[in-house]
Amino acid sequence: MIGTDEIFAKVQTLPTLPTSVARLAALINDPRAGTLDFESVIRPDPALTANLLRLANSAYFGLSREVVSVRQAVALMGLKRVFEMATSAAFARVIPPFLPGYGIAAGDFWTHCIAVGILSERLARDLGRDVPGLLFTAGLLHDVGKLAIGSFLVDEALPMHAHLADGRISFVAAERAVLGTDHAEVGLAAAERWALPPAIGVAARWHHAPLDAPTPEGRVAAALVHAADCLAHMLGFGTDVGEMRREVDRRVVEMFDLRPARLERVAGDTLAEISEMARLMIAPQESRP
Repeated sequence: MIGTDEIFAKVQTLPTLPTSVARLAALINDPRAGTLDFESVIRPDPALTANLLRLANSAYFGLSREVVSVRQAVALMGLKRVFEMATSAAFARVIPPFLPGYGIAAGDFWTHCIAVGILSERLARDLGRDVPGLLFTAGLLHDVGKLAIGSFLVDEALPMHAHLADGRISFVAAERAVLGTDHAEVGLAAAERWALPPAIGVAARWHHAPLDAPTPEGRVAAALVHAADCLAHMLGFGTDVGEMRREVDRRVVEMFDLRPARLERVAGDTLAEISEMARLMIAPQESRP
């Protein structure tokens, strides 16, 4: 049996995010940071600058005038949204063309990640709740652990299939049974490896068991990501071999009063938005040189 030490060691081999993203992650947690600090990090990074200006001038953001500089983009979009867009662009570049063990291509995985990020925010707003900080990024990166764990699932394909054969065990439970860990736990390690804000790692760690998160804020964010993850799969955004049957945890349904009519409304309001954002953020396989 594969040891968990070997799996977590794999996290350390994931591609690093650009230095600019790591610096922005530090700034987003610094209450003293402002527009000029963000500009000083972004401007020396040509790829990040180009992506930011392209996004700022897209119909998706609907800004009132053309954005021609990094300073203007940061001022109009806000520090949080700029960090989220920078992280999104960087994450797209580290997704492999195909995720082994999950049977999903990069483009489908990417669309699913975008869908969960958008749906997490939209659910929070529809519920009349304050959107937890960096919720879009937490949703975007909820499955980052799959980048490190997938190859081990290939090696353990036969026991995985045996656990899943009767349909009574979830894929994440099968991961734990076979590997001794799962992609959610590994996702926390990946977020820490990239020095991302703690809220992102918490959502990744607990998105399959949100009410087990250690803090009230973590439980709310993880529950929103969990519900958005289930809704994204129900809508057919990036369904992989392990996630064909998904239901929102009944405790989360009760926590947010997630009636079918609410989920249908949120889904209808975001379908076009998800497709547009996935297109804008560049398909991972197309973003590589």
